Amino acid sequence: MTIKMSSWQYPTDFPQLLSGQVHLWRFSLDALPVTYENLRALLSADELARADRLLDPLKCHNFTIARGHLRRLLANYLDLAPEEIDFSYNVSGKPFVATKNSSGLTFNLSHSGSRAILAVAMNAEVGVDIEKVDFDLNFHLLAARYFSPMEFVALKGFSTIRQRRQFYRIWTCKEAVLKMIGSGFSSPEPVGTVSQNCCVINTFFAVNYVSAVVIDRKITAILKFNLSPDEGISPR
Repeated sequence: MTIKMSSWQYPTDFPQLLSGQVHLWRFSLDALPVTYENLRALLSADELARADRLLDPLKCHNFTIARGHLRRLLANYLDLAPEEIDFSYNVSGKPFVATKNSSGLTFNLSHSGSRAILAVAMNAEVGVDIEKVDFDLNFHLLAARYFSPMEFVALKGFSTIRQRRQFYRIWTCKEAVLKMIGSGFSSPEPVGTVSQNCCVINTFFAVNYVSAVVIDRKITAILKFNLSPDEGISPR
């Protein structure tokens, strides 16, 4: 089945999520002080406490921005105020929308460096991962520890100059799969053995970033949208 993949775009109106689609939203974690305060005001008491427990100011800032934008975007899909959204967590800590009449909306959020990506779907489990490429990282050690033998051999098959990028492609796919199922990074199985019905795709995010999305069913389209860091977009 051919999957339609859009380019990154700024929507003029909030997009409608149709069956068989995955929506990806990318945004910056940089924000003006007034935007930071506006987004922090959307968070629940539990989220504020979680943010304040982060001793690293940058991690606190990034968590606040990411959760605030998450609430804004999901609110548009659910036709709710951002503050009205309730989250619950499965046994592995994966969040899901617990608000009544959530219409089967599912999501997964990831951030790295100064960028974030959100995947949204309907009536399907979805996982997403983004990684900023670290050119000082000894990726061979990580690959030897966490990749399956099949994945490690595949990595070695690339030229030296391409191995780092390929490492991140495999890594983000594995992370996205594990985030979809709400598991830890301990499975030795290659991502391709998870399920024949799963759709696992690396998608271009930005220069020096690698991202991947996975959904547990066959899909027809992945639509990619930009979120303005300060103004956002108008709800439908």
